[in-house]
Amino acid sequence: MQIIFKEYSKVIWQKKWYFLLCLLGLSSATILDFYVPVLYKNIANGLASEYSAATHAMMLHNLVLIAVFYAGIWLSWRVLEFGIIPVDGGGVSLLEKRCFDVLKKQKYIFFENSFSGSLIKQANRFSRSFEIIMDWCLFQLFQNILAISIAFVIFYQQQPRFALYFLAWVVVYLAWNIGFSWWKLRFDEAVAKADSKVGGVYSDAISNIFIVKSFVLENIEQQRVDQAADEVYQRKKIAWILMFISFAVQGLMIFAIELLLMYLMISKWQTSNFQVGEFVLFQSILLMLIQRLWEFGRNLRNFFTALADATEMSAVFKNTDLELDSPQAKMQKISRGQVSFNNISFAYAGRQPLFQDFSLHIKAGEKVALVGHSGSGKSSLTRLLFRFVDAQSGTIQFDGINSRDFTLASLRQQITLIPQQPELFHRSVRDNITMGTEVSDIELHEIAAKAHSLDFIRQLPQQFETKVGERGVKLSGGEKQRIAIARAFLEDAPIVVLDEATSALDSLTEQQVQVAIFELLKHKTALVIAHRLSTILRMDRIIVLEHGQIIEQGTHQQLLAHQGRYFQMWQHQQGEFLGE
Repeated sequence: MQIIFKEYSKVIWQKKWYFLLCLLGLSSATILDFYVPVLYKNIANGLASEYSAATHAMMLHNLVLIAVFYAGIWLSWRVLEFGIIPVDGGGVSLLEKRCFDVLKKQKYIFFENSFSGSLIKQANRFSRSFEIIMDWCLFQLFQNILAISIAFVIFYQQQPRFALYFLAWVVVYLAWNIGFSWWKLRFDEAVAKADSKVGGVYSDAISNIFIVKSFVLENIEQQRVDQAADEVYQRKKIAWILMFISFAVQGLMIFAIELLLMYLMISKWQTSNFQVGEFVLFQSILLMLIQRLWEFGRNLRNFFTALADATEMSAVFKNTDLELDSPQAKMQKISRGQVSFNNISFAYAGRQPLFQDFSLHIKAGEKVALVGHSGSGKSSLTRLLFRFVDAQSGTIQFDGINSRDFTLASLRQQITLIPQQPELFHRSVRDNITMGTEVSDIELHEIAAKAHSLDFIRQLPQQFETKVGERGVKLSGGEKQRIAIARAFLEDAPIVVLDEATSALDSLTEQQVQVAIFELLKHKTALVIAHRLSTILRMDRIIVLEHGQIIEQGTHQQLLAHQGRYFQMWQHQQGEFLGE
C-alpha cells in the first residue's frame, strides 16, 4: 500500500495546480448544490401559506437565487472538467512511463523468472488504477465528507436532535463500509493474482503458437486456459458474494434513516410544530445524501479492487535487486578489446557454484571459441561479460579496466551479441537494423550488403520498410541472423559475442551467414560459443569447458593432436561414433 500511495502522491504533486482546480470546482458545486434545498424550503413554505404580495416577492427572489446557484453549479463542473483531464489522463500517462522505467531496471534474470504477459498486465493495472482511485478520492471521499459536513450544519440549524442522529448514522454507515471492504481486500487481491495468471497463460501460449500448432497442443493449452479462468471465476464468486452482503447491510441502514426522518416529521406535525418547507428541505438533502452514500458504498468496492490490482506491480517497485551502476562507474572506452576473467567465482541463486576461481585472458583482436557440453558454463560467461549477472568474487576487465567501473550503458554499447535466435521487434527491417540510430539510405544499403542481407531485403514487399512481424516471424532463421549481423556492423563494437549463431541454420545458409560473420569479425575481439565444431575451425584459440573449468585449449589442430575431450567431440560430430 505504501508504494501505491507514494507513487500516486508523486503524480498528484506533479499535477498539483490542476488537482487544486478540481478541488475548487468540486467544492463550489457541492456547496451550491446542497444549499439549493434551503431555497426550495422557503418557496414550499410560501406555497403552503395564503397569497400575499410579500410572499410572492419572497418566492420570486428565491427562484432567482436558485437560477444563480444552478449557474454557479454549471460553471463549477466546467472548472472541474478542465482540471480532471490533466490529473486523470496525465497521471495515467506518467505512471505508464514510470512502470516501464521500473521494469527496465530489473535484472535480466528477473524477466527469465516472470511471464511477460503478467508483467504487462500488472503495469497496465497499476497505471489504470490511478484513475479509479483518484476519481474515488475526489467524487466519493472528498465530496461526501464535504456533503455530510454541509448537511449536518443545515440539519443542526433546523433540528439539532435529528442532526445528531444523522451524524451517528453516518459514522456507523461509513465504519461498516470501510471496515468490511478493508477485510474483503484479501479476496480482491486473490482475484487480481488469478487474473494475472490468466494473462500469463495466454501470453505463454500465444507467443509459442508455432509449437502449439505443430505439436497439436491446442486442447492441452485450452485446458490450461480453462483451468486458470475457472480459478478466477471461483475467486470472483467469493468476492461478489461478499460485495452483495455489503449492499444488503447498506440497504437496511438507508431504510432505517429514512424511516427515522419520517417518524420525527410526523411527531412534529402531531405537536403542531411543523412546516412543509422543512420536510422538503430534510427530504431533499437526505435523498441526495442517501444517493451519494449508496454510491460511496458501491464504489468503495471499485476502490479496493483498484488497490488490489495495483498491489502486484507495487511488489516490483519494492524490488531493490536492480541493475545499477557502481558508485565509481563512468563512461569508459574500450579501444583495443582485451578481455580478462580473473579468478571468477559464480553461482546462480539456490544452485551449486558454476565457476570457482575461473580465469581466462583473451588478447585484443583474438578470436576465441568456447565449446563444451550443455551446462559447462559457455552462455553463463556471456551473461557475466554483459553483466546480466555479476560474479560473487573476482573481476572481469576490458583493456585492464574493471567492468564495474563502466556504466552499464557504455559497457554494453561496446559489446555486440549475435544470439542463436535473434529477437526482432515488430517493426520495419530498417528499424530492426538501425535500432534508433539515424542512418542515411546509402549507409544502410552498404551495411546490409556487408551482412549479405541486401538481396533478400530487396525482394520483400516494401523492402526496408517491411514489417517483420512479432519477434521476426515473417523472416527465415537465416534472414533474421543476417539482420542481426547488419545491426552488429552498424554498432561497430570492438568486441563481438556469437552465441551459437549458426547452429539452427541449414548448411547452405550457414555458409552464407559465416561469410558475413567473418567479415564482421575482422579487427575485432571475438568470443564464439558453438556446438557445431565445423563453425570454429578458423578460430585463433578453442577453449574446452567442463563444469565451469577449462580442461583443454589450443587451435583446432593442436587439440586434435592432443586427442583429449575435443578430439572425442570432433570424432562424434564427424560420425565415427554413429555405428557404436
